[in-house]
Amino acid sequence: MRLRRADPAQRAGGLPAAPPLDVTALARMVLAVVAVLLVVGGADAAAASPIRQLTDSASESLRPAWSPDGTKIAFQRSDNGDAFQIYVMDANGRNVRRVSDGNVDDRHPSWSPDGKTIAVDSGTSTLREIWLIDVASAHRTQLTRIGANASFPSWSPDGTRLAFYEYRDGAADLWTIGRDGKDPLQITRDLATEQAQQCTFACHSAAWSPHGGRVAYTSGDQTRVLVMPASPGSAATAVSPKGENAHFPAYLADGRLVYVSEHVTLDTSWTDIWALPPGSDTARTEVAAKVQAQGPFEISPDGRQLLFASPRNGSFEIYGVTLDAAGKAALAALTAPASSVAAQPAPSPQARGWSLPAPFGPSTPYLLGLVAVGLVGLGVELLVRARRTRP
Repeated sequence: MRLRRADPAQRAGGLPAAPPLDVTALARMVLAVVAVLLVVGGADAAAASPIRQLTDSASESLRPAWSPDGTKIAFQRSDNGDAFQIYVMDANGRNVRRVSDGNVDDRHPSWSPDGKTIAVDSGTSTLREIWLIDVASAHRTQLTRIGANASFPSWSPDGTRLAFYEYRDGAADLWTIGRDGKDPLQITRDLATEQAQQCTFACHSAAWSPHGGRVAYTSGDQTRVLVMPASPGSAATAVSPKGENAHFPAYLADGRLVYVSEHVTLDTSWTDIWALPPGSDTARTEVAAKVQAQGPFEISPDGRQLLFASPRNGSFEIYGVTLDAAGKAALAALTAPASSVAAQPAPSPQARGWSLPAPFGPSTPYLLGLVAVGLVGLGVELLVRARRTRP
């Protein structure tokens, strides 16, 4: 008797052979998945907050400072909850690098005009000096030796002098000193005193005008912004209105003086950011209003970007925002408590060290995972079909 080859439909216990794969249907399915991915990704991109989270760690990151060319950001980070060290990162939050060397407590970074050196105050809670850190090598040089509490350094525009605050014997005053550590000059007399029940610990660096002839700082009672020539014995002029809590002055390259006014009521608080054109008799203009974050704020050299630190994620992180209409609206919309995770914008892929091309958004990685699972399932399906039809 001749044996007949079994019909494929009768193999595997008489199960019929799998129908041929519909390639056209498969292509349509893949295209549909890609379309959904693009739509959802585009929606994520459209809904994403203009506020960008630039740091992402369990540490406290504070006091961001733009480099003169706007490509780098220096900031202080506490890795142990007590002492701080200085780090430098790209403007997009990548390539974070520590420049503080050794077991130190470095705070309040300030870039030199050439971008090669960062000035800091370093020491203990009662004894601090001004130090200079070479950005490329992390080499440190002590600038002041006052034997007291020196803090908040800031560079003159030509890089030849630095301003700083000195606290000694119950009083805080503004000083300047040469880049070589010589020729210290006391600029103010009894700016803030314990006898007057004023805050004798500085809150922000003094600001130099673009030509270096004037300095701006906050009054001893922390209510007004003052401007005076950068020389001893000069008279100061108040440039902010009475009745406000004005702080954190900073000059822009075009000569405008930027500062903030803080408002606190029984049920709410907010911050306004102002710009005062050169000449204290000129009316101020509004940079951003009803900002739901506290200063200090750091504005980029071109005046288009703003940096601030916020504990919206539970610990202080550095955030950036473009000062356009959308960015200003986002700053005014942060009405949830600072510690609320719901108020925190999702960290961007760029801030985490990887990126996807537009228009992909924050949920795109999850969608890609679903697509990958689907493709694996499709592969298993094809393998089963191939085994069923194998002669």
